[in-house]
Amino acid sequence: MANSSTGRKTNLYHVLSLSSESVGPEEIKKAYRKLARQHHPDVRPTSGKEESTRRFLEIREAYETLSDPASRLVYDYQLSTANSAGRPRRSECSSPSSRAVWQMQLHGLKERSRVRMERKS
Repeated sequence: MANSSTGRKTNLYHVLSLSSESVGPEEIKKAYRKLARQHHPDVRPTSGKEESTRRFLEIREAYETLSDPASRLVYDYQLSTANSAGRPRRSECSSPSSRAVWQMQLHGLKERSRVRMERKS
């Protein structure tokens, strides 16, 4: 998610008005619900509908990323390794943390595959 005025990525924790990156799932959900109700296009005046729609989509994207443990792990890793240009530093792409992220993603894929196979049988 790029911030149109700066071209840099927007911090998803800031989008949800969270002051810390060490918040739990319930705090993320609570912040999302509050902001979603406040910025939902159906409750905003017609004059601000375009802006409220843009903001609502930004809030929803932040919630979807931060509420999913695997997506949040990847996002937190990218956030921690971003340099001032907002891109991961080359030397950190092969760090042990990136391996842990990869292993978490692989575990999630295997788990989804297992569940899908159980449903078929």
